[in-house]
Amino acid sequence: MQRKISLDENAKKLIKKCEDKEVDTSVMGACTVLLEEMDREEVEFNDEDIPNESYIEMAQNIKPQDVPKVLIMAFKIKERNKIEPELKIAANRLIRAIESL
Repeated sequence: MQRKISLDENAKKLIKKCEDKEVDTSVMGACTVLLEEMDREEVEFNDEDIPNESYIEMAQNIKPQDVPKVLIMAFKIKERNKIEPELKIAANRLIRAIESL
């Protein structure tokens, strides 16, 4: 059973930042890498906020409006204990890329 994470103020600000402005291509690339890693590791979320399509499909069809959803997934990944290091690195990379916008 997955526990629901509560986002801190910094996380909420980053999500709002993604929603309020056009996202540059470097952030889209970081989203794609994270989604591909999630597909490779078969990460599952029991959450209504997560789209029904596969992570690979999301990566192939990513649009700027998808970035906030992927960012939320990145924060959820950071909270998990038993997760592959490559996946945590990809999540952290995405978060840092958005912080630098």
